[in-house]
Amino acid sequence: MALSAMVWLGVPQAYADHEDSKQPPLWTPLDEAERLAAMEVPGGAVFVPAGWFLMGSDPRKDRAAGPQELPQRRVYLDAFWIDRYEVSNVDYLRFVLATGAQWPKFWRENPFSEEIALHPVIHVNWYEADAYCRWAGKRLPTEAEWEKAARGEDGRIFPWGNEPAGWLKSNIAHPGSKRGFKYPPLAKVNRYEKGVSPYGVYQMAGNVSEWVADWFDPEYYRRGVDKNPKGPETGTLKVFRGGSWHEDPEVARSAGRNARPPEEQSYLTGFRCAQDAHDPVAKRLEGSGSRVRDEQNPDKNLVHDSVD
Repeated sequence: MALSAMVWLGVPQAYADHEDSKQPPLWTPLDEAERLAAMEVPGGAVFVPAGWFLMGSDPRKDRAAGPQELPQRRVYLDAFWIDRYEVSNVDYLRFVLATGAQWPKFWRENPFSEEIALHPVIHVNWYEADAYCRWAGKRLPTEAEWEKAARGEDGRIFPWGNEPAGWLKSNIAHPGSKRGFKYPPLAKVNRYEKGVSPYGVYQMAGNVSEWVADWFDPEYYRRGVDKNPKGPETGTLKVFRGGSWHEDPEVARSAGRNARPPEEQSYLTGFRCAQDAHDPVAKRLEGSGSRVRDEQNPDKNLVHDSVD
C-alpha cells in the first residue's frame, strides 16, 4: 500500500543502477600516507641474554676514550629484547597516523618519498621517541642495555670488533664523505650486515645516533653501579649513542657517550626500542643461541642459529 501511494504521488523510487558510470566506486584508493604505512618493512627484536659485560672504555686499549667513559667496569644486566633495526620512517608514520603525533621536520606533504621509506626517522626529540616506544608496547633502552647490545660482552670498541670502521661496515663520515645535504645521506635500516653487533643488531655505529632512556651525568660511571644501571634520577640532558653519518668514526665507538636537551631535535639522531624479557616467548628462548622475534608475525618467534 505504501509503495503504491509513493508511485501515485509521483515520488521517484531509488534503485541502484550498477551500470551507471557516474556512481562513485565502492572503494577508494589509499592516500599516499596510508599506502606508505602499509609497506612491508624489516623488523623484529633481538634477545640479549642476562649476564655480565664490559661497559665503558679502557684508555690503554682505546686512545679515543673520553673521561665520561671511565672507568671500564663489569656490569650485570637482566635479559632484554632490543629492536634489530632503527625505527624507520614507515614505522614512525604508523605511529603518527594512529596517534595524531606531529610529523618530523624532514617529512613533506606526501609525507615522504618511497626512496626514503626505510631510512631511520630523524628530527625526533627524546619525548617523541619515548612516546613511540610506549605506543609500541616497549620503551627506550637504557644506556647500559644499548652498549651491551652494541658490543657484546668482551669490551670491543665497535660492534664488529676493534678494527676501524670501513665503507662496508657502517655509514660514518669517512674521508671523502659528502656532508651538509638538505636531506642527509642516510642508509636503509637493514644495510651494513657486515657491521652487525655480536647479537645481530644493525647499525649501532653510524647512520643515526640513537636516543636512550638515561639522563646524562659525566661522573655516573665512577659511582660503581654494577647491576642494571639506569642512570641518574634527574638531569637536564638525555644520552644518545652510536654516532651518525656526519661524524668521524671515533664518535661511533660503542662506549662513546653524548647528550643533548630532551626537547631538542636533530637530523643526526633517531632511535630504537627495547623491552623487558618478561613475556613467555623470552622465557622460552632464554639460554638458546641467537634469537630474533618477528613482532608482526608472533607465531614465527623461533630460535635462530644465525642472524643472516
